[in-house]
Amino acid sequence: MFAHGAAAIEPEAGPPTPIASVTVQDLAGNELDLQAALTTGEVVVLNFWATWCAPCKQEMPTLASLDEIFADRPLRVVTLAMDRAGPEALRAFMAEVGAERLEVLRDPIMAVSGPYAVRGLPVTIVVDRDGNEVYRHAGFADWSTPAVVEFLEGLLEPVG
Repeated sequence: MFAHGAAAIEPEAGPPTPIASVTVQDLAGNELDLQAALTTGEVVVLNFWATWCAPCKQEMPTLASLDEIFADRPLRVVTLAMDRAGPEALRAFMAEVGAERLEVLRDPIMAVSGPYAVRGLPVTIVVDRDGNEVYRHAGFADWSTPAVVEFLEGLLEPVG
């Protein structure tokens, strides 16, 4: 189903690292602080992508599937387009890949590159309920596999 080179990931939480405050936009053009948007008491799977990125196009349906799996749980899948494409082009891309229900933010000036150490695309990070990065994967992966779902289920369990 997936192209050669797709990573079979077995995620494991690393040390919590606070996420950075960077200004990005929603599709309406409103500016928002990414740190505040991701620190909501939910687990967040944040995917950095672009319309010109072939592996991103392949990966997006797996993120949409993950979003469906956790639809009634305190977990959000957020995508951040590091792309100069406008909102209509981003919406069209998401519709084309069957991921139109995913939340889309945009960073047309690539402000997140440095603070979030995004050196290539796609990159996906997992942010815990307290706003800390606890996992990162660079490159294409299937985000709807049982191993990923089990890992995220563990992050949703109450502490203590």
